[in-house]
Amino acid sequence: MMKEMLKQAEYELLHYPKRTIGRRIKRTVRIMTGVKTEPVDKVNWPNGLLANGLTDYYMQHKNSEEAREILDCLKRYYDRWINKGCKLYYLDDAVSGMALIDLHQITGDEKYKQAADKIAQYLFNHETDKAGSFVYRPKQKNGYVFADGIGMVCPFLCKYGSTYEDSNAINLAITQMQNFIEFGMDAKTGLPYHGYEYESGVKYGIIGWGRAAGWLMMGMAESLEYMEEARPSYDMIKQAYRRLVDKVEAYQLEGGLYSWQLVAKDGPIDTSATAMILYAIAKSLNSKVLIGIHKSRMLRGREALWNSVKDGKIYGCLAECQGFSMYPQIYGAYPWSLGPALSLFAITEEKA
Repeated sequence: MMKEMLKQAEYELLHYPKRTIGRRIKRTVRIMTGVKTEPVDKVNWPNGLLANGLTDYYMQHKNSEEAREILDCLKRYYDRWINKGCKLYYLDDAVSGMALIDLHQITGDEKYKQAADKIAQYLFNHETDKAGSFVYRPKQKNGYVFADGIGMVCPFLCKYGSTYEDSNAINLAITQMQNFIEFGMDAKTGLPYHGYEYESGVKYGIIGWGRAAGWLMMGMAESLEYMEEARPSYDMIKQAYRRLVDKVEAYQLEGGLYSWQLVAKDGPIDTSATAMILYAIAKSLNSKVLIGIHKSRMLRGREALWNSVKDGKIYGCLAECQGFSMYPQIYGAYPWSLGPALSLFAITEEKA
């Protein structure tokens, strides 16, 4: 079943989203008639999650045939983007930077380092609010900060800073995490809102949207792995992360999965939220940020998620969010369940 997941992830990495002839024609017409049209983003966040999942598997099986195929797939994915000029459009694009750093370390090819530099520079120049947090979509002029951004940006910044000795990158990530801990959490439940706006102090979205919790947990878990423990902010972020894990685990369903909205235990399960949450916990167990008491819950969820795999895909995944409190109740198989699940299975394969 793992081989089927790898093949599916490789295929989706190179083909998601599908751009049919009809869709291309419509896009061309929109551009010609002056209608605002989204750019063709070559390093979008769903593909970044897939690249991370494939890289996590590669690191555990470096000498296997599957690893060689993964390396070839990653090169094709990033070379395609590099050959188009490394264009960046959104904060989301930073997710692909994680595997890009790995690809540079594996191959030694400087073009991948230069591409990672461009992602870092894009983030250094990105608009922030007055507290220093990245505004998710600056062109919308609303000042919104999303939990998603913590998982999309902070791990890359910390990995980049640690790998290439750039303390500014790590400091920028720390600012994002500290601000969300201060301004984006619900005091009563300890769960995150989907986001907030700094100047008004208003928090947006529902409390405990599963994928928001997943993005936040992944962002903190992966960032802590690359932060020096001697940093004054390290312990604060670690303790906040541990509190969040405790709060989130309280909503794990009996079968091991998590609901699309954590507190809605009678609502639909969401395998993307589940995969993100469990991957973060597994990552933190490996790095000793969390202690073994969390392991049994993680493994129970892992088994349930494994049973959700069919033909290499992870079903029961909530469709893409359209904004604060805009969560279409459509469930299927998407890259944002497959990528984190593949990461989870890869790093726990020998321990399950």
